[in-house]
Amino acid sequence: MRIFISADIEGCTGIVHRDQLMPEGKTYAAARKLMTGDINAAIVGALRVDPAAEFVVCDGHGVMRNILLEELHEAAQLVIGPATVENKPLCQSQGCDDSFDLAFFTGYHSRAGTLLRPEGFVGQAPGGLLSHTWVGSTICNFRMNGQVVGEAALNAAVVGTWDIPVGLVVGAHELGPECEQTLPGGHVFVQTKTSYGPTCALCLPPAKTKKLIEDGAEEAVKRFKAGKLKALKPKLPVTMEIEVYRREMADKACRVAGVERTGERTIAVTAPRVDQAAVLAWTAVVRAQDEDPAWLK
Repeated sequence: MRIFISADIEGCTGIVHRDQLMPEGKTYAAARKLMTGDINAAIVGALRVDPAAEFVVCDGHGVMRNILLEELHEAAQLVIGPATVENKPLCQSQGCDDSFDLAFFTGYHSRAGTLLRPEGFVGQAPGGLLSHTWVGSTICNFRMNGQVVGEAALNAAVVGTWDIPVGLVVGAHELGPECEQTLPGGHVFVQTKTSYGPTCALCLPPAKTKKLIEDGAEEAVKRFKAGKLKALKPKLPVTMEIEVYRREMADKACRVAGVERTGERTIAVTAPRVDQAAVLAWTAVVRAQDEDPAWLK
């Protein structure tokens, strides 16, 4: 079987702060190892069930040159490179096609606007751990056919274009309920940490999360082989509506053919296939930037 892994970093083991997210960060080098370790754990777990499985990993965070190729499991290949429209029109799902059977999402995070009330936490935290949708500085809300979604549901719908179900999601605790609400169900969720706020969490050590992710991936493949997983298939044609933070962002996004202005700070795209809508939406988001940020260079 072939498994597509879309890999982000915010939900990975031990990642809690922006200092860990980009090359200029003082602790970025260590974060790369943690990210790669979580991916390898997912691969090892899947191989327990299907030793001949093949994997393609899409580096789906920031500069998208984070995963350590030299430390990646030999059963995998890696999509590396910035998410310009010319490079990666499907962004975090680049490299996926109808040759795959199953998808894993590692290092994923909750959507923009997430609020926290974890067990034992007093008061209301202002947001989930490093929460955002696609581009945190640009996107306030992302709706798919009217439902507010995050990157998990967005990418699940993209891979669902080819009837590929999501079997494993790895991230901080608040992502679990979001996935229950927006994914078809049946997937395995592995919690790497309990979020206390936007940049603080109670983290499990790699020795613990390694085993949890391996076991979770093993169970996900078993569920797939037992026919217990369903692909996310939004009603077609699908409409993706993006609320940005500033009017000027919407102005720039609307220069893309096929992008409609639906409000002062809101744009929308509609397409007969989810992957087509996602490409158009990502193009609009990239064009909405005031100038190309570091992660697009």
